[in-house]
Amino acid sequence: MMTTIFLLILSIGIQNNICDAFITQSICNRKVTNNIIWQPLHMTDQEKEEIFFDDFSGVSIGEIANSDTPSTPKIDDELPYFDFDEYDDTQEEKELISIPLPKAVTTTQDLTGSTLREFSFGPDIMLSSYAGSLGFDKVTDWQYYETDAYSGERKQVSPRPMDPTQPSRTKSSSGSVVRLFLGEIGGKLGGKLRSRGLDCRVWIKEYSGEEALEFSRSEKMGLGRIQSAWLKQYLQRSNNNDLLESMEDGEWIDLAQRRYVDGLTDTPTNKDDENIITLMELLLSQKAKFTSLLGELNLSDYWDDENIDVNEWYKSLGVKPPHPGSIWLIFDYHGISTAASYAVPSIIQRSKLPPKRGPFGGPMEAPLLPPFNERARYMVQGILKGMLTSVASAHEAGIVHRSIGRNSFILSSVGQDKREATSPYAVVLARLRVILSDWGFSASIEEATQEKEFGIRSRMFGIPAVDSYENQVAADDRISDAAEYFAKAEDLQALGFVFLAMLFSTLAEPATLSAPMPANDDDTWQRLFNEIFDKDMDSFRDYCENEDVWDNVVELLDREDKAGWSLLGDLLLARERLSDWYKGRDEEREEPISATELLEHPFFQMRII
Repeated sequence: MMTTIFLLILSIGIQNNICDAFITQSICNRKVTNNIIWQPLHMTDQEKEEIFFDDFSGVSIGEIANSDTPSTPKIDDELPYFDFDEYDDTQEEKELISIPLPKAVTTTQDLTGSTLREFSFGPDIMLSSYAGSLGFDKVTDWQYYETDAYSGERKQVSPRPMDPTQPSRTKSSSGSVVRLFLGEIGGKLGGKLRSRGLDCRVWIKEYSGEEALEFSRSEKMGLGRIQSAWLKQYLQRSNNNDLLESMEDGEWIDLAQRRYVDGLTDTPTNKDDENIITLMELLLSQKAKFTSLLGELNLSDYWDDENIDVNEWYKSLGVKPPHPGSIWLIFDYHGISTAASYAVPSIIQRSKLPPKRGPFGGPMEAPLLPPFNERARYMVQGILKGMLTSVASAHEAGIVHRSIGRNSFILSSVGQDKREATSPYAVVLARLRVILSDWGFSASIEEATQEKEFGIRSRMFGIPAVDSYENQVAADDRISDAAEYFAKAEDLQALGFVFLAMLFSTLAEPATLSAPMPANDDDTWQRLFNEIFDKDMDSFRDYCENEDVWDNVVELLDREDKAGWSLLGDLLLARERLSDWYKGRDEEREEPISATELLEHPFFQMRII
């Protein structure tokens, strides 16, 4: 992907002799380079772990066991003489026993078998080009406290903006790299996909290094659980009980687990092929809001091949060969356009379009942009609602993303040209797909709430940690419930800043010398809302209103009794409102608001004409 895809980072805590500082959240940043080399790379079959068929009951590999027809002796001048007394008449006939692969134990977490499926390198998957790499920055937000010398009371204070020793946010490179490759499904499966009108292209991520390998495990488990929960819900709604029953019985998992071994022994993989096609058809037709994991690329044959030429990687792709011990995950293809690449003024997007030629070869001026309301409807009811829907799907499956940013969302199309969705002229909602990617920092809600750093962050908002003494002596599950809500609230708060970036960039008016475009990066939005305006939505709105390039955006958010500002408040202040609910100061709600409930917000229901 030449423009986005990404992840988030882990939290830490630091204490010095002046003040205490704790992390409130982490975000990630990715760096992608472009390299278009469309020369396919063909390599040998691969194998990740050897599967043996034993016990041979004493028969060595290569010996024929349990043969009904005796072997024909070599005839020279006469038949050889056999002394049958040398043989034990009671000797039992030797039998060849095949040991089946073990049954998977994660059927409830991964009904599709995608976390166990392995593709061979060459016959199944071919590499087309190197797309770039993902670099990760650890971003730390700091909170400062002072202790009163007389009372001993500890209270939060704001950092001094001009004091370099009290930064509100710091960044450091994690050192981990994930390489991206564009590939293609080949063989019989590729032919079947083309015959069904499906895309054979796939994205492949290579994870290498200790941190990146941990990311790959999180991404596998998170996506396996999310797409299974989504698929189960869809099959129940559509009354497709036969397919659901076969998945819950583990049939998909058994076939996926055998795929690589069957390929080595030339055993047909037709049934697993059909399962993959069914999964891809359903994800496409129902516009699933997340990237889909198809399986893992097995490089065992590559490593075992003594005649392999490492220079072949340089010749074909222009990059180094695979890192030893790396993991290669395969995802369905959605294009390379992310929300980050779309989050620029439409007039700038228009200026970057390639010039069109008239009937006599002369350049033609690009057509005018669609009216503001059409672009606003596409943004609000298409892109923003699609983003929220994807987060809601994850939360309903019991997963928190924990690294939401503009690079986390892919804007794609149902058509073959995936760039269609990010055109400045795109206004058709039916053709848009919004897909949440980069699940390397995801975790189940239960796992997330058990982490030490999570407990530090939740206590900053008055919610005790799950492993705290308060929770152990509590008479109910109120603390555990609040921790789960807080894990989801962190995703919602991060999504709120993505909403700000999308609205105030794409829908902004053209900048002029007298009305320049204000800074629109994540750090600026965080500093403005959290520090300068102290999380006061009214003051923040007044600031936005004073910028001429944002007049139309402010007017849009003001509609229906300021419904847009209300939605932004529910997202940006999700943690603070959860704290009020837990402490009993918010008596209007029985439970904190969820991503699913926000989908019914008046801002998404209003008519934009």
